[in-house]
Amino acid sequence: MGMKRIRVTDPERLKQLHYTGVTEEKLQCIYEHRDVLLTLVDPIVNELYEEIWAIDSLRRLIQRHSTLRRLKRTQRMYLQQCFQATIDDDYIQKRYNIGKVHSEIGLDLTWYLSTYTKYSEIIYKHVSQVLPGKTLPILLAIHAIFSFDMQLTLEAYEAAEIEKAAHPLRYELDKLRQMNGFTDEDLGNLDQFSGYISFRIDAIMEHFRQSFLHRLGEEGCYSFLTKEKYFSYIKNFLLQFFQEKIYYDSEAYFRIIRDWSRLIIEQQYHEGFFHITAESICEAIKKVFLTKEYLNDPNVVQYIHSFERFSKFTIAIMNEIIRPYLFLRDFDFLDIYAYEISTIDFGRITWIDDKMKRLLKTLGIVDEHPIGRRCYELLHKRTVPCSGCPVLEGKNEPILSTFENENGLHYYKIRPLPQNKIFELSRALLVVQDVTKESKVMFDTLERLLQLAEYRDDDTKNHVHRIGVLSGMLARLAGCDEQFVSQIQIAAKFHDIGKVGIPDYILNKPGKLTKEEWESMKTHVLIGHQILANLDLPVIQMAANIARTHHEWWNGEGYPNGLKGEEIPLEGRIVAIVDVFDALLSKRIYKDAFPPEKVKEILLDGRGKQFDPKLIDLFLTMWNDFLTTRESLTEKTPFA
Repeated sequence: MGMKRIRVTDPERLKQLHYTGVTEEKLQCIYEHRDVLLTLVDPIVNELYEEIWAIDSLRRLIQRHSTLRRLKRTQRMYLQQCFQATIDDDYIQKRYNIGKVHSEIGLDLTWYLSTYTKYSEIIYKHVSQVLPGKTLPILLAIHAIFSFDMQLTLEAYEAAEIEKAAHPLRYELDKLRQMNGFTDEDLGNLDQFSGYISFRIDAIMEHFRQSFLHRLGEEGCYSFLTKEKYFSYIKNFLLQFFQEKIYYDSEAYFRIIRDWSRLIIEQQYHEGFFHITAESICEAIKKVFLTKEYLNDPNVVQYIHSFERFSKFTIAIMNEIIRPYLFLRDFDFLDIYAYEISTIDFGRITWIDDKMKRLLKTLGIVDEHPIGRRCYELLHKRTVPCSGCPVLEGKNEPILSTFENENGLHYYKIRPLPQNKIFELSRALLVVQDVTKESKVMFDTLERLLQLAEYRDDDTKNHVHRIGVLSGMLARLAGCDEQFVSQIQIAAKFHDIGKVGIPDYILNKPGKLTKEEWESMKTHVLIGHQILANLDLPVIQMAANIARTHHEWWNGEGYPNGLKGEEIPLEGRIVAIVDVFDALLSKRIYKDAFPPEKVKEILLDGRGKQFDPKLIDLFLTMWNDFLTTRESLTEKTPFA
């Protein structure tokens, strides 16, 4: 027997090879036919990358991080290694490192693994043409190698995810470094350059002063700092930055960038100020080191280029951080307001714009020091974060908030504004849009439709008011938060709004409906949903859900969709109980009011059939409270 093809020293890796089906015999099968297989490398790789290049997302990823030519060269080397059929410690480390790099640049694991499947198909096609009698054993052997390699890839991706979870800031900064062309080699060059910077700091500062003042020109007056103090600050910054190797400390480096960005956001600096500073430092370093004294050091030019790339990388991050804030400033004429909160000390307000300060006063929220307050305490008078908070839930959908002052109700949409991912690790920027006018028009329209339905039945206007109040009671009893309770009190009123589309002779028929009339009556849930579904206020979306689902049954025998159990939204299950409760206790043209004990018996009989058993149990536990509340509401006239 010849030389062993498996030359792995780690016992755990040997077990892994065994589990994935890699054996000496399989590797020997490939090795014996390597001369023929190696001639297939180019056509196989070319065909694989034709497939990959046709996928837009992968093509963009390649263009951002590499070139097609370079990737083909790397892939040819990989396939040649496979056909040489030798697996050793070096082979394993290379495969692991490649998987790690692919994870870091954002190549989706699903795409990566599916590439192996496509690889196998292409290899089978080519091998079957030149080695038809040996195709199956060769393919099985290659598939075993691919399975082992996929295990290594999964390990690399898992390690990258753990690193990302443990050090999210470092992960995001490394990703941005790669995207901006600032490499690990550049970091090493900064390390080598640090002593040069410290040694020649006085000369660098002399040239920096000249370059900075020249670039600053007539815009040299910044009230927060005199020029001399600023020059002293830059000198100390450069010394400490290089001597303490801050470029290796992601957290410290980001704190500096964040603090600089904050000065721009708070309008203490113009955004061009730091561009001028970076350009002036780069120019000063060139004037000091691109001289005869350093011409004999071939590395100095590389050091300078690395520093320039580092400066551009820093400015690029700052631009990303401040961009949404500059957007808000430049589009000040829009009817939107903004504030920023901490996501670490959640909800603590860290910044608000001037328009937001004015809005707080308009809403009667008087607080001289809103910075440091919790947003949910200040804006919503809550002691805990808001239910459905888009920041907590990681959603871009807005939440609707209502505020009341002497001028009545005001409606506002609050949504997060996308930011740089690094900044989002600790901050969230939210914008507030006044939708009071649009909301009032919408509610006025719906109220008119509701009144149209009400005046076709003397009791309906009282019924819808009672449904709102009683639904809120049951929602609170079920443990729902106050936002849900307040929304269902409004939304439940529209549960039968679709009856505007049902003929009067069916609605008010004193006798039993025919089959055709009943089918027509059932369409009111779909009509109601159609009326409400396209209106984007959350409370109206809840109303649309209620309109469609309050006749669904817990056992799936309801209409229109035969939903069952918790497939029916909670708001629909709540209104289903309250609607039947109130309807049975009410006198209608086609029936007399049922006595309370009979209604209680009917509801109990529907437990687990028509109604959610848990909600029915809660409802019946507080039966007297619901009955008393209904009676008090019946005595009142809610719509004058």
